[in-house]
Amino acid sequence: MEEKNKKDINRRDFIKIVGISAATSTGLLYGCSSKGTTSASSTTGEGEVPTDKMTYRTSPTTGDRVSLLGYGCMRWPLKPAPDGNGEVIDQDAVNGLIDYAIAHGVNYFDTSPAYVQGFSEKATGIALSRHPRDKYYIATKLSNFSPDTWSREASLKMYHKSFAELQVDYIDYMLLHGIGMGGMEALKGRYLDNGILDFLVKEREAGRIRNLGFSYHGDIEVYDYLLSRHDEFKWDFVQIQLNYVDRKHAKETNTRNTDAEYLYGELAKRGIPAIIMEPLLGGRLSKLNDNLVARLKQRRPESSVASWAFRFAGSFPDILTVLSGMTYMEHLQDNLRTYSPLEPLTDEEKEFLEETAQLMLKYPTIPCNDCKYCMPCSYGLDIPAVLLHYNRCVNEGNVARSGQDENYAKARRAFLVGYDRSVPKLRQASHCIGCNQCVAHCPQNIDIPKELHRIDQFCRTIETRYFIKETMEELINLLHTGGYSCTIANGGKIRTFTQRGVADLYDLLTQEPEFLKGALVADKVVGKGAAALMILGGIEELYTDIISTKALELFRKSDVKVDFAQEVAFIWNRDRTGGCPRETMCSEVESAEEILPLIRDFLEKIRSRK
Repeated sequence: MEEKNKKDINRRDFIKIVGISAATSTGLLYGCSSKGTTSASSTTGEGEVPTDKMTYRTSPTTGDRVSLLGYGCMRWPLKPAPDGNGEVIDQDAVNGLIDYAIAHGVNYFDTSPAYVQGFSEKATGIALSRHPRDKYYIATKLSNFSPDTWSREASLKMYHKSFAELQVDYIDYMLLHGIGMGGMEALKGRYLDNGILDFLVKEREAGRIRNLGFSYHGDIEVYDYLLSRHDEFKWDFVQIQLNYVDRKHAKETNTRNTDAEYLYGELAKRGIPAIIMEPLLGGRLSKLNDNLVARLKQRRPESSVASWAFRFAGSFPDILTVLSGMTYMEHLQDNLRTYSPLEPLTDEEKEFLEETAQLMLKYPTIPCNDCKYCMPCSYGLDIPAVLLHYNRCVNEGNVARSGQDENYAKARRAFLVGYDRSVPKLRQASHCIGCNQCVAHCPQNIDIPKELHRIDQFCRTIETRYFIKETMEELINLLHTGGYSCTIANGGKIRTFTQRGVADLYDLLTQEPEFLKGALVADKVVGKGAAALMILGGIEELYTDIISTKALELFRKSDVKVDFAQEVAFIWNRDRTGGCPRETMCSEVESAEEILPLIRDFLEKIRSRK
């Protein structure tokens, strides 16, 4: 078919659907810390990669002998653009990956007009065209997500463009892309009312499409509807999300999803082969927390964490191929080892993975599969990079619940340093304005702005805690080295005080209350009277060398964070002949508000004598 100008298809609409960035193609495969989640040797299996042991499955409709490992072309490696403006696909790297895959038995390659900013088909076509046409099966999709591509004319233009980009005169596997997204209305607008599905059926009859199917996300009504018309359309295959979490717990990760057990079962009883996407649940099943990694490694020390998920997906008999978006050679090699040949899971191992899934669900990760359908963001955010960084840090234990957590300082540093390394400042969650443009494109139904705002608030909180910790250390040092009775910081300013007792605190509260509000305080000795003034002033945090039990009890009724070196039953007076008069005066008073007039009267009497 004749190649058309790239601009003939509305490229902007493709880019609105799917994008990719350097952060997600490189750094995001690593952990929250700069060293990464695990070493390459632990994430990928060791040993030689066989060239002649690939497991194959046979299509019941066409007799195609398809490799169990299918190459997903959504995440091709990138490199800086020659003009320095953004990134482009690294064609040499793509050629090398495809050459290696074919040499080791892979023959199924899955792409889309929407992948990698709309350039996946072209890059895949260039690489595959260097091989004999009978050495590979090419799958692509009619990715007419945007309503302005729903017309028959626009959809046909997209369809014909795929032939030109892929440099083929027939397509082995053609999919209606992402049915279920947008419900029945979208299905009708994209494929039914415009006659495109009928057109594709005729294209199959003419031999320009060899297998016709669809990929499913979202609304189960659409899935059931298309299967109910199987006798009419004769689906050759259907692409579904299946992994050892989604098998029985899809709705626990995303309320819009349907358990893969049901999806697969509906296909199996109709004799429709399944093609599997998301065997790693968007990479989350290869980046488990340390406890779950240890659990898997104990059973099979020589196998990668990811291999368990691929063995699970490949163990179902009516699955034609399992897709994996392999950006790096080590991931391709690891998956080749898993399927060359496949060692099916035993029933006991399936139960073991079900237990693992239940344990994984206890960790509060965001169900992002890194599909990048939300990209590019109109305001420049790298949405998948932000969400995946958060998930990695959850799995690594680097999302502390509070400043009291034992590993809070380590976790805070790991999160913030890893965040800045994974996601450029201008592309972080703080720049989300809540426009909601991304929400409709997410197959996992994530409330993306809500999650971004939550992550941004978490960042602000731990950044604030870091600032507070540094400031408190400075105040305490100044208190002890400068000979002061009290040091207070607020608004970037530090003030020092030398009077004994509560006079300085009282004057601040009555004359400069704004300086106490939200302040950080370091004090030598704090009794109940001083505690009352600090609480009324609204300070945020206090360190004191000595605090009385009565003062501590008062603080516990407030929101003030208190740290101290020593708790004493009461505060001595200056001569150490008895209790401090202010402490004695208010010892039986219940509230800070009731203590204030007592202190005022006490200070007025003292000052009137001078």
